[in-house]
Amino acid sequence: MAHTINHSYAVKYKLYELENLFGGQFMRVSKSTILNLDQIYALTKSISNCQIQFHHSYKTVYVSRRYYRELKDKLNERRTY
Repeated sequence: MAHTINHSYAVKYKLYELENLFGGQFMRVSKSTILNLDQIYALTKSISNCQIQFHHSYKTVYVSRRYYRELKDKLNERRTY
């Protein structure tokens, strides 16, 4: 499923195919999730997990430990521009 602010859509592509199609502003953050880096509002890290909140949306996702450092680095890199 692909989620936007207001809708959800069934998608026939695999996640790695979507990553290749969308390029730099999208990133995988868990086994089952890729997200638009431009839509991240907040990144909250606790002892057991890391939660992402989005602009203008109640939806949240969790980042796996495997992808956390890469996500943090990518967000810091984008912030310096």
